[in-house]
Amino acid sequence: MKLTNNDFMRLKNFMYNNYGINLENKRTLIETRLLLVVKRLGFTDFKSYIDALIQDRTGEQASILVERLTTNFTYFMREEMHYEFLKEEVFAKALKKPPIGGLKIWSAASSTGEEAYCIAMLASSVFGINTRSRVSITASDISNNVLKQAKLGAYSPDKIAKLPPAWVKNYFKKVNEKTYVINDNIKSLVEFKYFNLNKDIGWERRKYDVIFCRNVMIYFDNPTKEKLCKRLYEALKPGGYLIIGLSENLSNLQNDFERIKPSVYVKK
Repeated sequence: MKLTNNDFMRLKNFMYNNYGINLENKRTLIETRLLLVVKRLGFTDFKSYIDALIQDRTGEQASILVERLTTNFTYFMREEMHYEFLKEEVFAKALKKPPIGGLKIWSAASSTGEEAYCIAMLASSVFGINTRSRVSITASDISNNVLKQAKLGAYSPDKIAKLPPAWVKNYFKKVNEKTYVINDNIKSLVEFKYFNLNKDIGWERRKYDVIFCRNVMIYFDNPTKEKLCKRLYEALKPGGYLIIGLSENLSNLQNDFERIKPSVYVKK
């Protein structure tokens, strides 16, 4: 089963127009990652699969496609210096002078939940019993499947290996040798929702203090990155922080952020 030129163009345009994801040089990846999916769904060629994808109004097929073509690789405390920055520059200051209404943080590509829960555990370690009134965390992703996994909050030992032992003890329940589950008090700090970063951000009146949008822009071309930067900028309050992946930067993009350290930017 081969991806024809026309099939490739249709799939590439579908992903770009709907999600901003650039697959220009990913033809082999598409064939490799979608072949089993297409066969499992009962299609005999890519054309019939793409026809069904475009006609599907439930969004289920698109969610499967996005999950297969993007990498949901993550673990707790990934790019640890970002959590150190959050603790020292945001939480410590809020502890001394709590902002009205508390801190608002958005994990904008939350995948299976490690990033959002890490923020929640860090907040709990700083604010203790007052965490719910001090911090609210929104976590979003474009894959319904990974959001289901995130809400479940179940992880293997290798996923939590970098966490402080005290956090594992205080914030997880060991189910068996292969599974640890996040405690309900930490789960309650995070609201998970479906969201496509290629769309306008319009669900919140009050702007965010911090937005984590890490290892997302690697899938976008520069025009799409610039549009996303503008939307994220508008979603932050003045002095709010945007944190991106260590392999990413905004230096070659038109944007209004000020870089304060590698992969950390502030709204002027």
